[in-house]
Amino acid sequence: MTIAGIVTLLLEGSAAAGWFAAFGTLVLAFVAVFQEWIKSWFFKPMLDLKIRAARPDAEKTRFDVNTNVYYFRVAVTNCGRRAAEAVQVYVARVKRKKADDKYELVDRFIPMALKWTHKGVTTLPYLLPDMPPSYCDFGHITDPGRKMAPPFENLEGVSPNETVFALDTEVSPKSKSNLFGPGEYYVYLKVAASNCAPKDFKVKVKMPGKWFEDEEQMFRDGIGLSLD
Repeated sequence: MTIAGIVTLLLEGSAAAGWFAAFGTLVLAFVAVFQEWIKSWFFKPMLDLKIRAARPDAEKTRFDVNTNVYYFRVAVTNCGRRAAEAVQVYVARVKRKKADDKYELVDRFIPMALKWTHKGVTTLPYLLPDMPPSYCDFGHITDPGRKMAPPFENLEGVSPNETVFALDTEVSPKSKSNLFGPGEYYVYLKVAASNCAPKDFKVKVKMPGKWFEDEEQMFRDGIGLSLD
């Protein structure tokens, strides 16, 4: 090979090396600027929700010394690879099944967030991934024999011996818009965090209006809860 040929190869090699060096510099600069965005894309929360009428998701307890009540909860988990921050469960709307099997919007219901179990707040600061579920109060049923006493969960048109389902929204409106008589309903939930897009869930609630003191019988015959 001639000297001119050797010089040409060296120059071409130098140009290629310079190009790769420039490309590498650009890649490093991109990663430095967008590393948080890249991390949020590959390492993000993934929220999930389940519900059932069984312990520990549901239980019989007392509202006060004289009043029995059944509480029902949704179990929220983070299946992602990053902690979810400022997590909320929000009731967007409620529909009730009509005699023709179609569902109509319950327009008296006011959309609101639910409260986290035993915390009394609507926002959970964080939810770690791959951990047991955190519970959010979905609703409760109070002994119908105590409907005329606190918490005064009686509804016009509902028989004194029939149950009323109360959604555990952030407030209990004086309009009683969170209370529902016997029937079949769809409750539309949104679960979201400040670093996670909302995810929609639809909970079917079947309530024949019957009250049972026995917890197992109540969960079998007095209430039906499922994701649809």
